[in-house]
Parts: sequence; C-alpha cells; structure tokens
Amino acid sequence: MRLFQETPGMGILRNVLYAVIIAAGYSLAMVIAGRFNAGFLPAYIMIGACLSFFGWGGERLWHATLKNFFHCPFAWYVAPTHLPLWGMMGGIGYTIAILTAKKIGVYPVDEIPVKDFFLTGASLGCMIQSGLYALDLKIKQLQQQTTN
Repeated sequence: MRLFQETPGMGILRNVLYAVIIAAGYSLAMVIAGRFNAGFLPAYIMIGACLSFFGWGGERLWHATLKNFFHCPFAWYVAPTHLPLWGMMGGIGYTIAILTAKKIGVYPVDEIPVKDFFLTGASLGCMIQSGLYALDLKIKQLQQQTTN
C-alpha cells in the first residue's frame, strides 16, 4: 500500500521494511504454533518479501485498472474491490516463496497440492493489505484535517 506520493526507490525501501515486519510476524506465528525452526529463517524472509512485493503489485494493478471507475477511490466502500487482487497476489506470492524455499533446500514441504499454499497466502495477503489500507485511509484523513 502506498502511504504517500513516493518515488519507486522509496516504494521499494518501504516494501523491504514491510517484508522484514511480515517475516518477523510469520516467525512469531511459527513460534506460537510450536513449529519454529531457526534453519527456516531464509524461508520466512522469502515469504515476507513475496507477500510484501506481490501485495504492492496487486495494489498497483488495482490503481492501473479499477481506480478510474470510482469517483472517490479512497472511500471506505471501495475497499472490497481490492480484496480479489490482494488475495490473488498473496496466494501467488506465498506459493512462489514456499516452492522456491523448498527448491533451494531451506524449507522442507510437500508441494502437492499447492492449493493449500495458495489459500494460506490469499488469506495472509488480504489480512496484511487490509491493515495497510486502513492505515493509509487514517493517514489521508489526518492529512486532510491538518490542511483544513
């Protein structure tokens, strides 16, 4: 999610920060679930990076295709139109991260069927991007209040 007008370089840096936060959150979830293994940290980092950058891609795709259909593209009622892209990109990103981590030998996982990976990634993508969308709306509201 783009929090303000930014250059592509700043967008990349922002998503690297998001990737680190997502990887830390994923690692914490694995600790809570009792399935954490320090040897899997490279896989967790790949998951964080893929979810972050694919989520950004989904948001950019929404802005390139659907934004023009709405008079006020940042209204609360427009949020559901983002969900399919957030889910699709989260599912693709998570699946790619898991299968790549398996391929390079840092995360042992059965790769068939991949629909479970996709559904997990879609859920994570929607949760992460929904939180970022809410944060973005709040920042826009605060900006409007300070300019008025």
